[in-house]
Amino acid sequence: MMKDFQEQVPGGHGHKRGRAVLAGLLVSFLLLGLVGYGCSGSGTAQALADPANQLPHHINWGSYNLYRYQPGTEGGWVRIVNLGVLEESPLLGDRPVLMTHGWGGSIRNNRMASLAQDLFDHGLASSVFGFEYDSQDGILANGVFYRQALDLLSSFGPGALNWTTISHSMGGLVARAALQGDSLPIAATGNRFITLGTPHLGTPVADAVQGADAATQSLVLFHLDQGGFMNSDGNPSEVDLDSQGLTDLRTDSEFLANLNLTIGIHPQARFFTLAGTELGSMEQVNIALGVTTDDGLVTLESANPIEIVAAGSGTAPVTHTELPSDQTTVFPLIRQFMVQ
Repeated sequence: MMKDFQEQVPGGHGHKRGRAVLAGLLVSFLLLGLVGYGCSGSGTAQALADPANQLPHHINWGSYNLYRYQPGTEGGWVRIVNLGVLEESPLLGDRPVLMTHGWGGSIRNNRMASLAQDLFDHGLASSVFGFEYDSQDGILANGVFYRQALDLLSSFGPGALNWTTISHSMGGLVARAALQGDSLPIAATGNRFITLGTPHLGTPVADAVQGADAATQSLVLFHLDQGGFMNSDGNPSEVDLDSQGLTDLRTDSEFLANLNLTIGIHPQARFFTLAGTELGSMEQVNIALGVTTDDGLVTLESANPIEIVAAGSGTAPVTHTELPSDQTTVFPLIRQFMVQ
């Protein structure tokens, strides 16, 4: 595939630089999709990406936001917790669901709204909440905030309820990190932890992006800095390719090595995993970065690892971005998981 891509550029020794520049430009253009997946700038790369210094430096939130979904409304997410401060008391019912976005995503972008509505339409949720976090912060730190969100929500319930958590990409690792501490304030057994395209074993895309030369990184940052990554005030901020959040997604990260010492082992959680199998426009990104994935960002082995001993798993012919919103294959699989 790399050969096919290079043959699109005029050959010859004098065009080696041209091939490299085109590959870098291609990476920068297509990595716009990373913002939805959910992957303060540093060094020369950041200076090239934002020469006018128009965006503020990224400042870790040090907290989280929480939303509830209002059934029957378009994009009906209502904020109930603002940076850890309760603004509205939640009503849980007997079938609460907690959703979590991926790297560079948010609850406000509404990628998970159609799934929330689908669960209500099929009587599978009495309430749906969206956990929003700073994905440039470390996953362990966000796991602590995830636990705090569950603590707060559970305090409004009639007791230790059975929860379903549905997490896209990095969000699945945040949920797993929360499980690594003491027992969660949920039912002792039977809670469903559903992950969609989560890189349980890391993603080679994070390895390649962090290992790229400064020119390629600057082009990547130029587009990532156009929005999607936010400071706690909700305004766009710079993206740091050396951030702890992205580092934690590397296949060789210390975070994942420690997390996976007990992969899939927790008495409160029944894991279900789902992977995408279509590259879409990310095929060219994979080629340019010299990596191989199945959904554009994550391999099947990483999204559906045999080590996790899932109670259920599946694949869908969609890209990484489409996993939280695909009504044809993904939603029916999630519904199946929720009744197992």
